[in-house]
Amino acid sequence: MGYINQARIIGFVAAVLLLGAGPVKAALTMQANGTVYDSVQDISWDQDGNAVKTLCDANDPIWQAFDPSAVVNGSGRAKTDICDRDDGRLDWFEAEAWVAHLNAQVYKGITNWRQWTVTQPDPTCSFHSSYTSYGYRCTGSEMGHLFYAAAPDGLENPSMLDFSCPQTCLMNTGQFENFRPSVYWSSTEYANGPALAWSFFASFGYQKDILKGDQGYIWAVRPGQVEPPPGQPEPIPAVGAWGLGLLGLLLMVLARARLR
Repeated sequence: MGYINQARIIGFVAAVLLLGAGPVKAALTMQANGTVYDSVQDISWDQDGNAVKTLCDANDPIWQAFDPSAVVNGSGRAKTDICDRDDGRLDWFEAEAWVAHLNAQVYKGITNWRQWTVTQPDPTCSFHSSYTSYGYRCTGSEMGHLFYAAAPDGLENPSMLDFSCPQTCLMNTGQFENFRPSVYWSSTEYANGPALAWSFFASFGYQKDILKGDQGYIWAVRPGQVEPPPGQPEPIPAVGAWGLGLLGLLLMVLARARLR
């Protein structure tokens, strides 16, 4: 094999290897302050899928300063009921007040937390034949997109459409913690009924309007990316199994060229 042919092979293999070395799970990036950046939606999710429970269990000052009894239209439950009996679930009015409280307390150094939002009507949904306000695969909402499109190793599971895996479809894998396979509130009120707001049923992967007085979990997000601390090195792209194979091929070609 001539030198020119060897150089061409080496260059080709190296180029393909570099193409295969793109970041794995490029849409989701763990950030230093305990948030996860979704580059497709340009929002940062709290790493904790149930911060209410986490903070109340720890008797954190943020939880100590929260007063659910002061929430207009709230449930009026005691804080111990929310924390112990109800696993950190809030009604919609309390959920909105909780997110505002996180901003006032500068939770994780952030002051622009909010609940995720829903596009209505959402043309991406596959609607159930009996209910016009509930549907599956709703990637038009921020949580629906995370659930079905952005987190292939942690949240997304298309088999939920046949109800084959309730309570087991969602695992605390990947970057998130304390995720609950249950109902999560959005901030979006239902356009056709002021007593209702949109929610996401993470047990089965569908989106539905429910009464604001019902209980649900809260998962806070903020717009944009949290900048990494100064001097933090850029993450090294993951090569992957087939990339390692190409690397081995490249090394074999180099070794053969050296012997000749």
